[in-house]
Amino acid sequence: MITLVINKIKWELVLILLFLFRYPETRLFIYLRRFIYKGLLKRMGLGVDIFSAVFISEPGNIEIGSNVTIHEFCLISGYGGVKIGDEVSIAAGSKIFSATHPYDNPKVKIRRGGLIKAPVEIGDNVWIGANVVITPGVKIGSGVVVGAGAVVTKDLEDNCVYGGVPAKLIKRRF
Repeated sequence: MITLVINKIKWELVLILLFLFRYPETRLFIYLRRFIYKGLLKRMGLGVDIFSAVFISEPGNIEIGSNVTIHEFCLISGYGGVKIGDEVSIAAGSKIFSATHPYDNPKVKIRRGGLIKAPVEIGDNVWIGANVVITPGVKIGSGVVVGAGAVVTKDLEDNCVYGGVPAKLIKRRF
């Protein structure tokens, strides 16, 4: 019981620290956010920069590789698990969802139906443009570029450029 209370207090202190370090955009605060998230995430590689106003839920289900940048106003929902490879850039305002609500039972209110969890995987050397939405269960291959404002609803092949709503193949990179 005492360890439960201590863990609760630790979590509250971490949330306060994250709030205090959320907005300043100097290297010092980026390093402080890196230090805090290193203890919260399932795995975090070297050289990860998490910029201000990023919201991460269920960090214990999220793995982030090395040399990753997550820019301002991104949301990463880790309920179903999220794995981000190395050398990934996620531009401002992007959203990654790894869970959704069931809506196929007319007897159950949608918001009361629980969650359907489906992991999201992002390969190495990927650029996620600004305001991209990635839906649950999607696998994005390595070397992919996703154009700004795209909605990714299906798996994306390696070394391709995608864009649109829903995201479609625009061209192969090589």
